[in-house]
Amino acid sequence: MGFEFQLLEHAGIQLIDGDRGKNYPKHNDFMEKGHCLFLSAKNVTKSGFQFQETAFINAIKDSQLKAGKLRHDDIVLTTRGTVGNVAYYDSTNPYKHIRINSGMIIIRADDKLWNPKFLYLILTSVFLQEQIVNLISGSAVPQLPARDIKKFILPIINKDIQNKIVNTISVFSDKININIGMSRTLEQMSQTLFKSWFVDFDPVIDNALDAGNLIPEVLQSRAELRQKVRNSADFKPLPADVCALFPAEFKETEQGCVPKGWLLESVAKSININPTVRLSKNIVAKYVDMKSLPTQGYSISDIIEKPYSGGAKFQKNDTLFARITPCLENGKTGFVDFLDENETAFGSTEFIVMRGTTKVHYTYVACLARENNFRLHAIQNMVGSSGRQRVQNSCFDSFFSAIPTPSVMSLFAGKVSSFFDKMNCCNLENKALTNLRDTLLPKLISGELSLEDLPDLVDQTEAA
Repeated sequence: MGFEFQLLEHAGIQLIDGDRGKNYPKHNDFMEKGHCLFLSAKNVTKSGFQFQETAFINAIKDSQLKAGKLRHDDIVLTTRGTVGNVAYYDSTNPYKHIRINSGMIIIRADDKLWNPKFLYLILTSVFLQEQIVNLISGSAVPQLPARDIKKFILPIINKDIQNKIVNTISVFSDKININIGMSRTLEQMSQTLFKSWFVDFDPVIDNALDAGNLIPEVLQSRAELRQKVRNSADFKPLPADVCALFPAEFKETEQGCVPKGWLLESVAKSININPTVRLSKNIVAKYVDMKSLPTQGYSISDIIEKPYSGGAKFQKNDTLFARITPCLENGKTGFVDFLDENETAFGSTEFIVMRGTTKVHYTYVACLARENNFRLHAIQNMVGSSGRQRVQNSCFDSFFSAIPTPSVMSLFAGKVSSFFDKMNCCNLENKALTNLRDTLLPKLISGELSLEDLPDLVDQTEAA
């Protein structure tokens, strides 16, 4: 048997907007660390909260703001720009004080009527997300006003049943969250290794310090910082066989310093930008649009198939890099791990396709695409009218990266490609779990599936 339905405005739920008055924080009010986390669009994603990039306000500014501060068990919904992302705030969140920005709203439920985790599941389900798509207004900037949120159709379900559904669905959600956390850790490990070896040159500086070799003046401050790390009690040097692969001195070039025996080459020369790929018109192939690229991480979502009619063409292990504002600034970049060998797919005309070469491994390319200096260079070299600026291919002529010896590149590729393989496994498992989880609620609500059916389904999932 299915359940009855009601509008959100009659369901014992408050909609709480943020303080948009004269005390709303200005740019100079934000700081890297502080009393109260002030959410941005990057912090509320399809998979909940994400805190890789944060901004804070001090206690005084926090006290000046009235509405818009989170309590435990509140739900945040994005309502402007990227609409429909949902995050749940509970005691596991590391931040005690959090405020929403002007593109969000707080959904606060009466705990006598709602298990807030159940409401969160409803809001993230296909059942509710389809309603959001139909209610979005605004052509230039999508938005979802509070008056339309009140029109959400919600099921009327006894709280005891809500609790049972939450306990069951949590099996899927917990596993998905574990995989998300693992993928983020693996990405961070990849980026950390890339920066250490190819940006900061830590192993080369270590060898130079050990050998007593001179370090170029431009790298002196970096060497001093590295020496402090080496002097710390928990410092763990690289194994001797790994250290031996790195040189112990630098050479100076017109473009900058580079480890001896390595190359300092422009990105345009060292990797393949927009490689030539053939795909005939009207051939059905996998397609990726801009919204499918992640702003953090590498996993590309919502891949469809349709006849080729133009756009960027790419193959397995390519990196897709958004070239247009604001997508570039927002971090949209993805790694193509969903194609077979020699299979060709296509996507937005606003993608730059980046591909490895015989001397530069594809994992190096993917890490470079997320490296801060590289991204800043691309952003600063955008051209075009305000609001429609783009990165030109010529931008890559003037950014130089260090290309190591084949032995070092091979070692890096071996380590990081295993991280990427594990990330791909996590993403594939999450897609399966998400599809299963997201089909359960509509079936429970419609009566197609009963609670008695769920234990067997969960047991099968855990066994798999």
